[in-house]
Amino acid sequence: MYVRDPVLGSVRLSPIQEDLLKTVEVQRLSFVHQLGTTFQCYPGAHGMRLSHALGVSHLAGRIARHVLGESARRGPDEGSDMVRMLEAAGMLHDIGHTPWSHTLEPLYLELTGRDHMDLVSDLVTGRQTLGIRGCGSIPAILEDHGVDPEEVAALICSRYRGKPFLQQMIFGEVDADMLDYLQRDFHFTGVAFGHIEVDRLISTMVVHDDRLMFLSKGLDAVRDFLHARLQMYSSVYLHKKTRIVDQMLLRAARKSIVDLAEVSDFVRMTDDELLSFLCTGSSDDWVRDMAWRVKYRQGLFSRVFRIDAATSTETEKGFLRSLADGGGDPVEIAAALESDIAAEAGIDPRLVMVDLPLEAVKVSEERFARLDIRFLDKRERVLGLEELDPAFGSYLRRAVPNRSLLTISCAPEHRDRVRSACHSVFRKTATPLFGWDDDEEGDREG
Repeated sequence: MYVRDPVLGSVRLSPIQEDLLKTVEVQRLSFVHQLGTTFQCYPGAHGMRLSHALGVSHLAGRIARHVLGESARRGPDEGSDMVRMLEAAGMLHDIGHTPWSHTLEPLYLELTGRDHMDLVSDLVTGRQTLGIRGCGSIPAILEDHGVDPEEVAALICSRYRGKPFLQQMIFGEVDADMLDYLQRDFHFTGVAFGHIEVDRLISTMVVHDDRLMFLSKGLDAVRDFLHARLQMYSSVYLHKKTRIVDQMLLRAARKSIVDLAEVSDFVRMTDDELLSFLCTGSSDDWVRDMAWRVKYRQGLFSRVFRIDAATSTETEKGFLRSLADGGGDPVEIAAALESDIAAEAGIDPRLVMVDLPLEAVKVSEERFARLDIRFLDKRERVLGLEELDPAFGSYLRRAVPNRSLLTISCAPEHRDRVRSACHSVFRKTATPLFGWDDDEEGDREG
C-alpha cells in the first residue's frame, strides 16, 4: 500500500504498518486534531493525528534502516525485527489521546490518575480496550509480525530497557516524533519561520556505544532543528489565543464530564462528538454557551492582563511570588483570583479566567533544557552540543519558549468591567504591573 502524504510525499507502507493502520484505534485518530484548538488562530491547522502517526512510523523506520544498514534490509534477523518494532511504536504512540489531544488530557488525569501514555501502554498490550466496536486486535497483529507488544509499549512510554538508541529514535533529543510534528505543523499552520533538513539530519545519524549520535558535520542541521522547535513553541503551541480557547474548552468539559458526570468514558470520543455534545446535549446553560463560543468562534474570551515571561520585571516576579506564598496549587490560586475579580466586577466568576500555565511552561522548558545531543567527530571523539557550539548551547538554555506567566481574560462583553476590577483588586500590590493589551477580540494572529 502507498499513502500520499502532504508532508512526506509518497510513502510505501510495510506489512505491519498496513495492518496497524486498519485498526479502529488508529483510525479514530482521523478525527482528533493534531494541534487541538490551534485552528482558532491558524485557520489551516486542521491536520489530524492519524497522518502524524503515519509520519512518525515512517520516519522511525527510515532512521532505523539508515543507522542499521544492511541488517535492517535482509530477511528475518535482529535488524529487521528492530525496524518492525519501531514502525509499530510510531504508528501506535498516540492512540490513547483524549478528544482535542493535549487540551483535555488533564481531565483523564483527574478521573483516573493516569496520563494518555499509560492508556496507550494498556491498549498496545491488551490490558484495556477503548470500548469501541472492533477494538482490541492490536496485540495479536503485533505478535503475528513477530513483535512483542510489551516492548512496543515500553518504547512508547520511554521505559524501554533494550538498546538505548532504539528509545532515542522514538522519544529522544531529536526523534521521529519531533521530526514529523514540526514539519507537519509548519505545513498546516503556514508559518514562515523555521526549516528542518530532515534528509540531512537522518543522513548524519550514527550509532556509537549504543547511543544515537550525529556526525559533527550535521551540526548546522541540528541547530536549525532546535531553533525551529523553539520558534514553534513560542509562536504556535503556546500562542495566547490558543491557550485561552484551550482553557475555555477544558473548563466546559470539566463541568460536564467531572462535575455533572454527563459523559461516561469520554476518552473514546472524537473531537466533534464531544464538542457537539457540549454544545447541544449538556444540561448546563454555561457549558452550552462556552462550547458554542469555541465551536463557532463567537465571543472568545479576550485577554485583559498578563505578565510576560520573556520580559517580566522584578516587581512582576515579586507579585507572582506573593501569589504562591498565599498557599495552594496553581488551580486554587487562579480560582481565588477569579472569584475576587468577578465579585469586584459584579459578574459570574465563570466569565473570568486566570491562567497560570505552570504545567505547560514546565513541560516545554524541561524539553529545552535537555541538551544531551552528542556528536561524533572525524577522530571519533564524542562531543556535546555546547562543546561544538558554546554560544548556541548557551542561547538555548536561556531561551523562554512560553510567552506568559499569568494571563487574565474574560468574556468580551465584560472586558471594561473586568479590567477595572483587576485594577481595584491588584491596586495595593500590582499597580506598577498594568500594561494593558488593547488588541481587538477575535483578531487572528499568525
